[in-house]
Amino acid sequence: METATTDRTRGIIVGITGGIACGKTTVSELLTEKGAIPINADEIGHQLLKADSPVIDELTEAFGQDILEASGDVSRKKLGAIVFNDKTARERLNSILHPLIIEYSRGQARQLVAEDPMCIVLLDAPLLIEAGAYDTVDLIVVVTASPETQLRRTLERSVAQGRPLTETEVQARIDAQMPVSEKVKYADVVIENEGTLEDLCMQVDALWERLQRHSE
Repeated sequence: METATTDRTRGIIVGITGGIACGKTTVSELLTEKGAIPINADEIGHQLLKADSPVIDELTEAFGQDILEASGDVSRKKLGAIVFNDKTARERLNSILHPLIIEYSRGQARQLVAEDPMCIVLLDAPLLIEAGAYDTVDLIVVVTASPETQLRRTLERSVAQGRPLTETEVQARIDAQMPVSEKVKYADVVIENEGTLEDLCMQVDALWERLQRHSE
C-alpha cells in the first residue's frame, strides 16, 4: 500500500482504523498536534443523521419515523438499538450512509493533498476496510486493543457521555464490527493501545517520523 517517497506531486493520505474504543481518535489527535490534517468519517456520518441530511427520507423509510427526535434529527441511540442487533438492518444502514461518507471524505482528502504536496491527511474511519475505502489511502494504520479493553473502555465512555450502555449492548457493537485481528491483515502499521498514554505516544512518534520520511 505504501508509495514512493521521492518527487512527490501530492501529499499523503493515511487511513486510521481499528475496532471500537481501540484509540483511533486519540492517535488521530496526537498526529494532528504534530501537523497532520484530520478528516473524521464518524463526524461525516453523524452529520448525515441530521434533519437536513440528503438521506433522511431514505433512513426513515428503512427504519421508521420512530428513529427521529423532536428536532427531526435521527436518534443515534434508537437507530443503534435497531442495527446492532440485526445484521440485515445494519447492512441496510451501511448501504445508505457509506457511499456518501466515502465520497465526502475521499473528496476532502484528495483536494487537500493536491493543494499541498507536503501535507499529511488523516482519514479516521472505523469502517475503512469494511467499506472498501482502504484502496484510496497511501498507508493503513490499524490501532488495536484486546476485546476486554474495548468492552471496558466503551462502557466507561458511554457513562461519561451520559448515554450509558449495558455490557450486552456494548458487546453487540463490538461483535458487529470486523474483528481487529482481521483488520491487522490490511495494515501497513499496527499501533497497540493496551498500555499507558506514554506508550501510545512513543508509537505515534515513530509513525510520525516514518510519515515525515515519506514527505521528503
